This record gives sequence, C-alpha cells and structure tokens, in this order.
Amino acid sequence: MKRGQLLGMPLVLIFALIVGAMILAWGIYTIMDLIGQADYVELLDKIDDLDNNVDAYGNYDKGSAKVYVLDFPAAAEYICFYNSPGTGDCLLDGGSCPQELQDDLSLMLESSYNVYIYPLGKFERSRFMIEDFYPEGSNPECISNGNNALVTKQDDYVSVTYYE
Repeated sequence: MKRGQLLGMPLVLIFALIVGAMILAWGIYTIMDLIGQADYVELLDKIDDLDNNVDAYGNYDKGSAKVYVLDFPAAAEYICFYNSPGTGDCLLDGGSCPQELQDDLSLMLESSYNVYIYPLGKFERSRFMIEDFYPEGSNPECISNGNNALVTKQDDYVSVTYYE
C-alpha cells in the first residue's frame, strides 16, 4: 500500500462507524414507534369491542347485565365514562377520584365524547363516543385498567358502573 492510502484508511473506518451508528439509531427509533402504534391499535380494538358489547346489550331486555373486564393497553391507567348533560361526583373504582384526575377531567369533559382514556397524551386519541352509553350513579365514573365494569341495559340506553 502506498502512504496516502494508509492515511485515508482511518477516515473510511470512522465514516463507516458513523453511518452504522446512524442506521442503528434509526432502527431503534422505528421499532419504538412501531410498539407505540401497536398499543394504539390495541386500544382501538378494545374500544371497538366495548362498543359492540354496548350495541348488543342495547337490544336486550331492561335489567340485563354483564361483567365486562376493562383490559386495555398498559399505558391506560383509568377508563372514564361521562354523560355530558349531567353532573355529579367523580368516582374511581367506587371511591372518590384523586384531585389530579378531577382537574384533568374537568378540562376535557366539555366535549360530546363519553369515554376517556387517562392519562392524556399517552395515545394519539384519548376520547371516544359510544352511542347510548352512560355512567350509572356518578358522573364521571372512572375504572382502573384491568378492573371490572358492570354493563346494564336500562330503558333506552346502556349504563356502566364499577363492579368488584
């Protein structure tokens, strides 16, 4: 090898290391984004399943009930149900809501949605509308992820409440 070629060799190796590191960083970023999108798709699937159950119970007789497990992605801490014209005390798993949750919910409960995923900002979308589906008793009714909800057919709507 000539002397000029020897001096140029470390520069080529350094450039190759930089390009390799950039490719690795891009790959890690892409994988993390894909995992986040998978959680969002799972959330949408669970909301769709809940909507289908509510539609089915809308056709049943008054008083028909089902225990529904709220098994959403791990990033969802609470699922809150709200009836926009009504007001009431916020309940979380049958007890009072923490002040932080009440403050966050008071900001977002001014819309026409009735299902909220808390904490805000964990998913692309955290508010959903399910027709003829309202909380029973408290307003809003929040239930921790992984706990049970009792879905009950009322006169002209389907209600939800925390179930132990």
